[in-house]
Amino acid sequence: MTVRAATESGLATSLRHCFRIYRESPISLGHPLMRRLFRALLNRHQIITLHNGIRLQVDLDRVVQHTIFWLDGDMEPQLEWVIRELLPVGGTCVDCGANCGLIGLLARRLRHARVLFLEPHPRLANDVRRNIQLNKWEDACHLVEAAASDAEGEATLFESIDYDGSHSLLSDWVTDNQGHPQIKVQLTMLKSILERHPEFDRVDLLKVDTEGHDLAVLRGLGGWLHPQRIPVIYAELGRDRAASFQLLEQSGYTGFSYRQLRRKPMRRLMKRYGNGDPVAVFHPLRHAPDYTGESLWVGADSRQAAFLDHLAADPTAQPR
Repeated sequence: MTVRAATESGLATSLRHCFRIYRESPISLGHPLMRRLFRALLNRHQIITLHNGIRLQVDLDRVVQHTIFWLDGDMEPQLEWVIRELLPVGGTCVDCGANCGLIGLLARRLRHARVLFLEPHPRLANDVRRNIQLNKWEDACHLVEAAASDAEGEATLFESIDYDGSHSLLSDWVTDNQGHPQIKVQLTMLKSILERHPEFDRVDLLKVDTEGHDLAVLRGLGGWLHPQRIPVIYAELGRDRAASFQLLEQSGYTGFSYRQLRRKPMRRLMKRYGNGDPVAVFHPLRHAPDYTGESLWVGADSRQAAFLDHLAADPTAQPR
């Protein structure tokens, strides 16, 4: 059953605006309490317009969508930086492990990209479908309701009750104490999907966030895993790290690690970026000991690699 959400009310707009002002102030205490107090005044289902113009249907009882609501979409600034700097205008993006579709929608909004979304969870896939429709982007955005892997068929998706961003094909990935509800989902290889969509004969940006299953997603690309066909890959690689690094490096990529910053330093960094200053959001990986699991991969001798190396070496671009 499709849940109908009202257009964002004046109250919701005002509360989100008030929270944004408070969040950006020097005061760092009381954010969760303020959200809880404000949440009690709102209906569970909302349709909102983010500050960048994207429209979303959100469920305030779901952690990811609740966070998007209060942060006005500023969930992953490092990925927004990648989209702005490395995705060409009018390019192509694959959002693999899309959740409610925010990252792919950002690619469409900020760079007018054609976007292919992959999301296996039926409820989240419906959210992606609804959000594409809300923005009237059906002509440029396509949804595949399946899990990307290195095989075709069917698999079990283990649901996380507490956190809607942690559903996984791996039973030990989900850590909820209440047990693991299970859903049967379709498996497919990315190369099979891309071969069926000729408009994606080149993928300018591939984002992979599949809760521990990323290596299988990369293997499922087959011959597509090459910088000439996919010049930029953003992947978490929190599991099977050594094998993932080896596969990517053998395929012609070099890696950069996301600079894991606290909220305020990252906000300062992105404010400088918004003012037109160059900022170093990633630094060369080279098996760095501070690797956090979120990494960016580009062609080893590409202009993207030269650009990222230049920023990393520029003292004025460093976080402060």
